[in-house]
Amino acid sequence: MELSDLRVEYGLTLEQLAEQTHLSKSALGSYEGDNFKDISHYALIQLAKFYEVSVDYLLCRSHTKNHPNADFSDLRLSDDMIELLKSGLVDNALLCELATHPDFPRLMADLEIYVNGIATKQVQGANAIVDAVSATIMKQHNPGLTDPQLRQLITAHIDEDSFCRYVIQQDINKIGLDLRESHKDDFFQRPRG
Repeated sequence: MELSDLRVEYGLTLEQLAEQTHLSKSALGSYEGDNFKDISHYALIQLAKFYEVSVDYLLCRSHTKNHPNADFSDLRLSDDMIELLKSGLVDNALLCELATHPDFPRLMADLEIYVNGIATKQVQGANAIVDAVSATIMKQHNPGLTDPQLRQLITAHIDEDSFCRYVIQQDINKIGLDLRESHKDDFFQRPRG
């Protein structure tokens, strides 16, 4: 993020920022234009305090704006996850977009239900009802296996594994489409080399 982007985000002119930070307008203008070429430690600290960000964030050494001192132990990341994030094998920015998508908590809940087998008892209960109704129909009416009502009951039998994977796939598809839509213009905005 550029320094000017923070100022614009706050809805300030250079004059207003100068007044609030007690830094000169000309110095602030040069910081925005020169990528901090000649910025003083004092100015960096003043701007970091004013914008409530870390100095590393201002210097583009960190993408973490609001949590500059987050401890890895608080995040409960495994060593393998940290190594993956540092490796460059995945696009960390895209991973962050995925994890902060509004539907991501639902995906994680559905994935947890699948992984932990939480849905098994509910699916077994629903299937038991379908099986009991099917048995009653068979006993009372003895329809053939091609009977439409009996076929509907047979097809209503739920395969837990397939159903859960379908739900998870729907969650992923929605998030993927949203992310793709948000990046549709990125190709045209990249500098040509």
